[in-house]
Amino acid sequence: MWAERVRRQAQRLKVGRGFFEAQLLFADGSFLHFRHDPHTRWVQAWAPEAGGVAPGFVPGIERFRLNRRHLEVWFEDGSRLEVRLGALGTRYRVHE
Repeated sequence: MWAERVRRQAQRLKVGRGFFEAQLLFADGSFLHFRHDPHTRWVQAWAPEAGGVAPGFVPGIERFRLNRRHLEVWFEDGSRLEVRLGALGTRYRVHE
């Protein structure tokens, strides 16, 4: 399932001030860049010239939500990845 594949590859989540932007970083140097504010909602992939896993994940993303509690991503296969933010650090949960 999409959510499990992303979770296995994810290393870290960086969240910007105001919780409008986040980057989900992968071991190969690629990342998914999420933006969600009152006027905009998009996700883009970035990968080094050598390639990376992030661009392959974008087609599977159906929608997402980003706020001060978590990044939640729904995939076309019905799976969902929840990355919780908090004092204990980043925690990943997959819902299938």
